[in-house]
This record gives sequence, C-alpha cells and structure tokens, in this order.
Amino acid sequence: MDATDGMSVTKIGIIGVGNVGSMILEVLSNSENSGGYLFNIFNRSIDKIRKYESSESIKICSGVQDVYSSSDFTFVCVKPQQSAPVFADIRNVPQEHGIIVSTIAGKSLEELMNATEKAKVIRIMPTITAKISAGITAVGYSHSICEQEKKIFKNLLSPLGEIMDLEEEKFDAFTVLGSSGPAFVAFVLESFIDGAINIGVNPDYARNIVLKTFEGSINLLEHMSIEPSRLKYMVSSPGGVTIRGLYELEKDGVKGAIMSAIYEAYLKSKQL
Repeated sequence: MDATDGMSVTKIGIIGVGNVGSMILEVLSNSENSGGYLFNIFNRSIDKIRKYESSESIKICSGVQDVYSSSDFTFVCVKPQQSAPVFADIRNVPQEHGIIVSTIAGKSLEELMNATEKAKVIRIMPTITAKISAGITAVGYSHSICEQEKKIFKNLLSPLGEIMDLEEEKFDAFTVLGSSGPAFVAFVLESFIDGAINIGVNPDYARNIVLKTFEGSINLLEHMSIEPSRLKYMVSSPGGVTIRGLYELEKDGVKGAIMSAIYEAYLKSKQL
C-alpha cells in the first residue's frame, strides 16, 4: 500500500469485469473509503470497460500481469473455464505482488496456489445482493495470510455486507445457498406473482403484494427468532384457506423439488 499526501492508498486489481467483477468494482468505488482506493482493471473484451476510461481512480491495464504486479489485492473474477490462461500469466510473474483473491467457483485454495505458484491467496464467494450491501460473502484464506492481512481484507470487503469466515469444505454448499440462492428465490417469487395474476390480480399489485409478503415474513422470523415451520402453523387454521394451499404444495412435491434443486446444484458446484 502506498502513501499519498499522508493517506494510505490501497491498490485493487480486478481481472474479469463481468457480473461479479463489475459489482465489486462499483460497490468498492462508491463506498465511504473509496478515496483511499486505486483500481487496476483488465477484461478480455475492452469494450465492456471503456466506460471507466474517464475515471481518475480506475486504470485500464494492458493485461493480467500488469494488474497483478500493480495491485495490493488482485481479484480474479473470471469463469472457471477461462481461468487457466489467467493463472499462467500470474505464474509467469516471478515475484509475489500482494494477495490474489479468487471468486471462481469450484477452485480450491490449493488449486489456486498450485496454478499461480503464489502463496498468498484468498478465496471468496459473494452474492448478487452485495450490490446493496445486503449479502453474505464467504471467505477462506491460505495459511500464508496473517491476521493483520485478514483484518485489512475484511475491512476492504465490508461494503459488500456481512463477511463470513468459512471452512473450505463448505464452500460448495455456500455457493448454492448464497450465490445461486437469489436465482432460486426469484423463481419462487415469480411463481407467486404468476399465481396471483392467474386469479385476477393486476401484475403490478401482485408484484408489490408478493414482495412485501416475503419481506415481512423474513423480518418476522428474524424478529421473533422462530423457525419457518412455526410461522407456517401460526398462519394456518383448521380446515382453512392456508392449510388447503399448503396441502396442495405438499401433494405436488414442491418441497422435495426445491430440495432436489439445491442438491443437484451442489453436485454441479463440486464438479467445477
């Protein structure tokens, strides 16, 4: 980290400015600490990052090696199938420059260290809700990361929401629940909205009612510190409307289908 006019400046590299990389860039560059950050970015398609050319705090680099050798923390945010050439470029830089931070699903710390031939590696799994600082980001560290470096990194990531230290063997499960989870939630929300439209509710009203119902239900569960099953029975009355709907969900195997979707996604994550 450099000192400029008495202020410590953290240089943040981002390789791959797609959905995840751009989210990290935009959240950190708009955070309260953004004045202390300088960003070095690289993307295979230059057209996707031209919009950052006018930013004084963002440098568009010539390649992977340029980003890595210029940064304190280098976020590698490419897809698993695109990672090999990125790792090769980093490996070809003989010295260690700062810390590598991987968002790549399915790549263990050991694999990352072997592929890059670098010891200081952090593995993270963010979620799209980090865009509004409402997500949970799982973090795992190689043995070469000291406690002070962990503290600095957690402070760096804090604008993304809650930071959770996680054992690496649980990363695949977290990927499904935390990273893929919003897509599953969106599917369920869409089903409720479509169901409301099917019974004659205006689409805009349906969306508002469903979103507020889900939001309120989650807040109530947290406020009362109860399990979802308890809320289910609080709302259901014998022979009533709610229990009839729950019966149909159970009869059609909705719970089993959701459990199966999570399990299959988990298996896919382990194959990456």
